Amino acid sequence: MTNATGRASDAYTRRSVQVGEESVAWSLAVEAPVEIRLNGVPWTVMLATPADVEDLAVGLALTERRITDRQAIEEIRVSGWLGDVSVDLQVRPEGLHDDGRSRTLIGKTGCGLCGLESLAAFRARLDEDGRGNAPLGAIEDGAIQAAWAALPMQQPLNQATRSVHAAAWCRPDGEILLVREDVGRHNALDKLIGARERGPTPDEPGFVVMTSRCSYELVYKAAIARAMLLATISAPTTLALTWSETLGVPLASSGPGGHVVRFPQEVAHATG
Repeated sequence: MTNATGRASDAYTRRSVQVGEESVAWSLAVEAPVEIRLNGVPWTVMLATPADVEDLAVGLALTERRITDRQAIEEIRVSGWLGDVSVDLQVRPEGLHDDGRSRTLIGKTGCGLCGLESLAAFRARLDEDGRGNAPLGAIEDGAIQAAWAALPMQQPLNQATRSVHAAAWCRPDGEILLVREDVGRHNALDKLIGARERGPTPDEPGFVVMTSRCSYELVYKAAIARAMLLATISAPTTLALTWSETLGVPLASSGPGGHVVRFPQEVAHATG
């Protein structure tokens, strides 16, 4: 594995803006094409913040099920040209999944999981991979609140730009172990998943906290990460609740007065 990473200084740029009568320097988050290759063959291009790009490539390859597991990756090669970034995952041939779904379109920062046919396909994918079986045990409200309180101080890019999302992996007691940031919430979670898989304790139990609303794609990715719970600042959509029930990922969000709002999975059966 290479030690090179997308530099934090590449994640934002300073621009002069007008505030009232004054011209001041302002930090803007960078959104740039990040090409991901598998064994030298172009796979996809994501619009993302060009930092922690190795984590992004590994996380996306895992959640899109293009590689069997982290151990299949032999090397990660990062190169850049005129502001664009290319990440090449060198994968053992037997570690590649060929499901006929090569992504040929640009993955937008708001993009979800492209090209999958049904929720049943996701459930079957999780069953086949042996993922999605989070450790038993409940995450207490106090742990979720502790993680939310600590997260802003671990978001250096958002402190500079006030415009990016964060995904954090937390111990069951709420201690934050790992944070990744990106202009796209899906990218942030893929980066987090990739960072965990590349780290020394990828199987340590915990839960995910995110600064975004809860969408169905995030529920799926949290299941891939074997998260005990997905806690987001904003409430989930009805489809996210359905996926929560199907994939077995409990959901929580931030409510009035800082209270934790739980979404029992039976709510997913409700019809409007």
